[in-house]
Amino acid sequence: SGMAAADLLNKAGHLVTLFEKDEKAGGLLRFGIPDFKLTKSTIDRRLNLMIQEGLIVKTGIHIGKDISASELINDFDAVCLAVGAMQPRDLPATGRELGGIHFAMDFLTMQNRVNASLLNTSESTINAAGKKVLVIGGCDTGSDCVGTSIRQKAESVMQIEILPKPPL
Repeated sequence: SGMAAADLLNKAGHLVTLFEKDEKAGGLLRFGIPDFKLTKSTIDRRLNLMIQEGLIVKTGIHIGKDISASELINDFDAVCLAVGAMQPRDLPATGRELGGIHFAMDFLTMQNRVNASLLNTSESTINAAGKKVLVIGGCDTGSDCVGTSIRQKAESVMQIEILPKPPL
């Protein structure tokens, strides 16, 4: 949503600065969606076009830490907040505190950083290789976890959907 907003504002003639907390711009498109669903060259191509059209991109900037809200308000005429959905929904289940239980986006973003050579495989603390994996939840994120686990050579992968079965 941040790139889309920046693109539209830029095309409307505004001078736009896109702040990104991660090493590369693209947010959840880049780090949340596995490469087998979205090649990152697609994001890079679009981002490069936007930069050629005048977009300013600043990566590694945490709003509220590296730049304050008052600085944003003083330095810019308008501010558009477009933050990713990185707040997971925890399940209050017995045994939830045990090791080996991870949130989907932690797993997916780590693998995308490995794929982008921003993180070494040995530094990745979540890896399904040789493990019996249970994915709780469905939709795109659940499917992405299944696909990533298979690509990491999990011993087995099972998925359980927590919502009712959709109608035919």
